Amino acid sequence: MYNNPAVVSGGGVLAATGLGAGMLWMFLAAFALLALGLAVLRTVPRAER
Repeated sequence: MYNNPAVVSGGGVLAATGLGAGMLWMFLAAFALLALGLAVLRTVPRAER
């Protein structure tokens, strides 16, 4: 049981999946902040020269 390579690789797959999910949330957060910034730029009136 403890020397089974499937258990070790299963743990690696779980860690990689967790890392992938973390990267997905980071991408979504960055996209939301970018959208927020662009919305603020569209809303704030621009100075006329």
